[in-house]
Amino acid sequence: MSEEQTANSDGSFDYIIIGAGTAGLVLANRLTADLNITVLVLEAGTDRLKDPAITTPGLLTLTYDDPRYDYSFATVPQEQLYGKKVSLSRGKVVGGSSAINALALIYPPKSSIDAWKQLGNPGWEWDAMSPYYRKFHTFNQPSKETAEALGTTYIDQEVQGTSGPIQSSFPEFHGPLGKAWPKTFQNLQFPLTSDPLSGQSSGGYTYLSTVDPKNWERSHAGSAYYSPVADRPNLRLLTECLVERIVLEKSAAGVFAKGVSFRHENVPQVNIAKKEVILCGGAIQSPQLLELSCIGSSALIKHHGIEVIVDNPYVGENLQDHPMTGMSFEVADGLPTIDMIRDPQVIQQATDAYNSNRQGPLTAAFHSVASLPIVEFLSKEGKSELAGLLEQYVGPTAPASAPSLSVQYAILQSLLESPSEGSAIIGMGASQMQFDRGLQKDIHAITEPENYISMLVALAQPFSRGSIHILSPSMSDAPRIDPCYFSYPLDIEILVRHARYIPTIAATEPLASLLKAGG
Repeated sequence: MSEEQTANSDGSFDYIIIGAGTAGLVLANRLTADLNITVLVLEAGTDRLKDPAITTPGLLTLTYDDPRYDYSFATVPQEQLYGKKVSLSRGKVVGGSSAINALALIYPPKSSIDAWKQLGNPGWEWDAMSPYYRKFHTFNQPSKETAEALGTTYIDQEVQGTSGPIQSSFPEFHGPLGKAWPKTFQNLQFPLTSDPLSGQSSGGYTYLSTVDPKNWERSHAGSAYYSPVADRPNLRLLTECLVERIVLEKSAAGVFAKGVSFRHENVPQVNIAKKEVILCGGAIQSPQLLELSCIGSSALIKHHGIEVIVDNPYVGENLQDHPMTGMSFEVADGLPTIDMIRDPQVIQQATDAYNSNRQGPLTAAFHSVASLPIVEFLSKEGKSELAGLLEQYVGPTAPASAPSLSVQYAILQSLLESPSEGSAIIGMGASQMQFDRGLQKDIHAITEPENYISMLVALAQPFSRGSIHILSPSMSDAPRIDPCYFSYPLDIEILVRHARYIPTIAATEPLASLLKAGG
């Protein structure tokens, strides 16, 4: 819909959605299916739906830390990481982070979703949510050769999506490393137990990517949910808008969101929502905007000269993020990896192959992952050690940053004690990574002359809790982001034990034969 058009005669909209990311665009699509409902979507970023850096799967790292695509947030210095700041990429384009992420469809286990209900949210359990995991995507069958090479026989057609907007597929371009991954976990006695979309699986496997095999381009919220309905007369998307606050109205019946104050082309505007204002700013910017809109801890927002309308000390609290580390291994001579793009001739050949007939390495991203329990804790002695750690760390001294924290920790403890639940995700990428760096672009920088693979390990359910809060009364200023990584000592105990298992994976066939000994 053009910016000159208005949806209602008085210039108002039924719904105003803040943020054109995954949540915002899904809602905009679904709401405007009824042509009697008008929707305005406000997005700070730009429309880059045709940008090759976004559409080309193999170019995904080009967007990191580039202000045209990425907010490039960073944490405050982390005490347990010797003062290191951790880069947090977030999409600043139509499609949000779904337009710049790693294209990975890695589904949560049933137990994690059922935990939402246990925390007092009926209707958010797995049985209620799983139909929507099928609804959002369409699974595309791989070729017979790819299915055999990457071990995709685990796919259960009964749980996969058949008609959703997001396209999922397996890469038709793959090499020895991708083929070796699932076989290596079979030899480690950790084969994939079932389709991850069943909600009950663990082991190593090749995961689906959000890539449309019709053109081998990224499938994301912008291309799948917005583009097909962009011309609806009841939908308007404004890009490059700086939302400054949600306009609240107090009455005897309570406090209501009446509209949104924002700047577009540096002109201040206020739009009224007849029905609802829907905040879809993501984990970082949603609490920031709430505090700027007079909702949050009274002491904090008063400190920044903001009127307190709703005093809620839990806004911005209970932040959970997945700490990650990893190792790189040099591959055998002659084995191709992404590191080869340091040669201008190689990247030109890959670009030509993609642009001319949608073939070659740029059609694919990383696609190897495993969900594992702590292997050290599976033995009788290991179970005893785990019991000792839980007794030492999980107790009544847990910080009270959220009312439900004791319930959260009880759930996390039960998951950790279950040998069928993965407490970490281990992934493999065919490139070197610099895990001691802060910025994403530096982590993925190709600094060494040899060719490598990297294995990443991330905690699935961390115990540490942090916060996100405003540092000023302006949305232009990034908030203070403090995940408090490893502030709960049990997290480091878990992550280290998973990291210690990585060399075992690297030393197991058939992967071992593809790596240099001691590399």
